[in-house]
Amino acid sequence: MAGKARFTPEAGGIRFSESGILTLGAVVMNAARDYRFEIVGPDRFLVFFDDGRLFHDAQLSDDGAACVTHDCAPDLYRGRYRMDGPDRWRLSWRVTGPRKDLVIATVFSRA
Repeated sequence: MAGKARFTPEAGGIRFSESGILTLGAVVMNAARDYRFEIVGPDRFLVFFDDGRLFHDAQLSDDGAACVTHDCAPDLYRGRYRMDGPDRWRLSWRVTGPRKDLVIATVFSRA
């Protein structure tokens, strides 16, 4: 996916909106998703789907990384955040299960 992400402060957290063009083989389509980040400590945040359900809890280590999981039965999402500095971070997901088997790797850079 190539696109843009936007962080917007809101009461009690930050709205994260991403949109762009997703290419899967020969299929090309518009894609978008919203999440809500709630900061609960200096190195900890919760991520919620736009309908209010908890997606995952992340605790950053001293090196700016966090491993997270989300059980989307029957599939399992294992993620890793990596903060590279104030203007760049990475998020990767390994998704396994009977319906999905894929890796999603994303680099976010400040425009």
